[in-house]
Amino acid sequence: MKFLVSARPGTIPIKVKYGVHVFQAAKEWANARLADGTFDCHYVYSDLGGISITNADSHEAIQDLILDCPLYPYFDWEVTALCDANHSYDKNVSYFKKLGG
Repeated sequence: MKFLVSARPGTIPIKVKYGVHVFQAAKEWANARLADGTFDCHYVYSDLGGISITNADSHEAIQDLILDCPLYPYFDWEVTALCDANHSYDKNVSYFKKLGG
């Protein structure tokens, strides 16, 4: 299963004394997910936060993954399940054909 995972800074600020450690750990964590194929891609917004296309076997697995992220407590997270585009287009074509289109 593929998921669009997005994160935006939350209400808990990162204290200056932890910033270097937290962001270095997050960089290493994200690069490891790219290397092992968990992430298809990962981008950071210019104003903090970011997105990834993430592969996971279940909703529980995606939750576990997010909870493992070093930035987890400092960000608000949104997860959206994704469908293959061609599958979705084909299903919609079939649906509208049934309606007489």
